Amino acid sequence: MEADLGAPLPPGFPLLPGPFRMLLGLDGTLTRSLTFLSGERIEVEPVLRPDSPEGVRKVYLRVPSIGRLVFARTRLLVLPNSEEAPWIAGLMRGDLPIGQSMEARYGPLTKDEFSVFSVSAPFDPHGPRESGDLWARSYRMRTREGIALRIEEFFLDALFRLAGGGCR
Repeated sequence: MEADLGAPLPPGFPLLPGPFRMLLGLDGTLTRSLTFLSGERIEVEPVLRPDSPEGVRKVYLRVPSIGRLVFARTRLLVLPNSEEAPWIAGLMRGDLPIGQSMEARYGPLTKDEFSVFSVSAPFDPHGPRESGDLWARSYRMRTREGIALRIEEFFLDALFRLAGGGCR
């Protein structure tokens, strides 16, 4: 089930705790929002680093006291010019937060093609081993220079509990 901001929200969305719904809908960087929610520094735990610019980066966003909160997949959609290519390649293979790193280098980012949906786990061979449905969001992030990425963020049960959801 997918919904963009102009379409009806997926079934079950209104029943989620308010802070969890806000995280799904915010268009700022998720790592910044998670830092404010958890009160801790967000760590990026690489799971799969792309061998080429066309590859997919897979990471967990985590905090030391709780563990993994989000599983994220990032794919480069529009390749940067040759001058920026080495920096982007290093970012995709590294353990820095994508949104904050790109914002620091390129200034404000544009996010569009935004959708919120639920997905049944397991949904990725490198992803979480939780069972049941997880909430996720997907969007395209672009710089003024034309670099574009597709980002998918899957919110794990630990984040649900942190955002006031108790146990599921």
